[in-house]
Amino acid sequence: MKRKALTALAVLLLLAADAFITWKISHTGTSQPTVAAAPLAAVDPMDQFRLEREQLAARQEAQLNDIIYNANSDAETVSRAQTQLMSLLERREHEVTLEGILQSRGFDGALVSVSERSANVLLRREAVTSRESAVILDLVMRETGLTGGNVKIIPVK
Repeated sequence: MKRKALTALAVLLLLAADAFITWKISHTGTSQPTVAAAPLAAVDPMDQFRLEREQLAARQEAQLNDIIYNANSDAETVSRAQTQLMSLLERREHEVTLEGILQSRGFDGALVSVSERSANVLLRREAVTSRESAVILDLVMRETGLTGGNVKIIPVK
C-alpha cells in the first residue's frame, strides 16, 4: 500500500513540477534551452502560446509514458496514467481538428485550447460577428461535447 501511495505522490509531484516550470517560464519571459530566443518584437503571442501548449502536452505525454512503462509502477497507477494519457490525446485531437476546420472556414491562424471542462478559441480578428460566434460555438460543442457556457471565443488582433 505504501508503494502505491508513494508512486501516486510521485506522479502528482511530477505533474505539479511540470506545471510550475511551464508557468514560471511563461511569466518570467525566459525560454527553454531547446527553443531559440527570438527578438521580443518578433514573437507573435498566439504562436508562442501554440508552441507552449504543444511543449506542455509533449512533456505530459512523456511523463505519463514513463509511469506506464516503469517496471516499478503498480497496476492501479499504470491504469490511472493510461486514462490520463488517453484524455490528453483526445484533447489534442480536438484541438487539431477544430483548428483545421476553422482554418478551412476562413479563420486563419485560429488557436484552440481544450481542457476537460472548457474550450477557448482565439481568432486573429478585432471582432467576431454573432453569426460567426454561433457557427464556431456549434462546431466546438459538437466536436468536444462541451456545453455552450464552457466555450469562449476570443478575438485577438
